[in-house]
Amino acid sequence: MIPTYGGVLSAIEKALWELVEEYQGVGKSLWDLVEGQERNTAQLKRIGAAMERRWGSEGGSGNDAEGSEDGPGESQKEGTPSSTSC
Repeated sequence: MIPTYGGVLSAIEKALWELVEEYQGVGKSLWDLVEGQERNTAQLKRIGAAMERRWGSEGGSGNDAEGSEDGPGESQKEGTPSSTSC
């Protein structure tokens, strides 16, 4: 009877070790993902800062998105449609 229990316990121990190894592998993969995300976030911050420096140094020239509160087809100075028909 004891050898049977020993065999069962050995099989359970082996299965548990395999689960632990798999769990550690998953944990390492998740940690790698976190580190990759941190690197990506840092890179995006650097890109954002570079864009801010570049666009900030242009003094707003050539930026069509800013200052247009009248809406499409409206002249900013006169408030009239920018295209007139004859």
